[in-house]
Amino acid sequence: MNGALLINKHEGVSSFGMIELLQRQWMETSGCKKRDVPKMGHGGTLDPFATGLLLVLVGRAVKLARYFLGAHKVYEGVIRFGETTVPGDPTEAISETSLIIPESLCAIQAMAQKMTAQPYLQTPPMHSAKKKNGKPLYELARAGIEVERDAKLCHLYDLQFLDYSPPKSRFRVKCSSGTYIRTLTQDFARLFGSVALLENLNRTSSGVFGIEKAWSTERIFEASKSGKRWDELNCWIPFDELLGGYSRAQASPEERLCLSQGKQAVLLNILRSTASPDQKSTEEGDCVAIYSEKSLVAIARKEQGVWGIERVFN
Repeated sequence: MNGALLINKHEGVSSFGMIELLQRQWMETSGCKKRDVPKMGHGGTLDPFATGLLLVLVGRAVKLARYFLGAHKVYEGVIRFGETTVPGDPTEAISETSLIIPESLCAIQAMAQKMTAQPYLQTPPMHSAKKKNGKPLYELARAGIEVERDAKLCHLYDLQFLDYSPPKSRFRVKCSSGTYIRTLTQDFARLFGSVALLENLNRTSSGVFGIEKAWSTERIFEASKSGKRWDELNCWIPFDELLGGYSRAQASPEERLCLSQGKQAVLLNILRSTASPDQKSTEEGDCVAIYSEKSLVAIARKEQGVWGIERVFN
């Protein structure tokens, strides 16, 4: 049972809360104890108030988590101008208001074009899982402590505002990993001299995976009770297909053995002969998934101009 479930997360539960739900479902349908439940992790956090696509990695696939955390994401949501909260979402009381709001959809769209035309430096919100000296920022925020945070360069590949019924506007954004949409809406409103909050948010894709194949936990549970294994469901992605968005290379059986033995010398020959030159690098840098026939056997990465074996799967 190695692969990933494409989950359509519902509102009111954290990403780790979804994993706990699936673990309980597994124990209930299989009759096993928690120690016998396969390892699980996720491929990118969704806030409790947000909905949409969540990749839940199972078994050996947990080792691939970092390769999903760096993937681009697509979100759809509603921004409400004229009022905001400390976290920038509707989970807390209004903390600030403004009588200034954008005049029209055209004005909003023009500002969106201006924002995507230049680098976007974003300061992570205090209400986030990002850590400072080993502690999650949200724990410090709950204690009333605010600390200095380093701004991070985020990439807004596309930002479209679809309609505007003042004070609300519906939008779609494609952005780099680690972009906080709550903070994006607050930063966007400041460009108008206003404030705003993120009224709702739905993630529609993560890397090459879309919400179209995602199932709710209730649907998965019903299928499990009827005797279906997770790897028999349409929302399941097998381990060897999880890195479909990465550049790929092919290794012979002999080269696969060398990779498993950590022999770096064979790597350049594999990349030189079979890596697809038309495939783009990932957002994290030059990275190639190496297969032997259809089996994922290794991942190679270029750092400071030098290729090396980053991970081997036996």
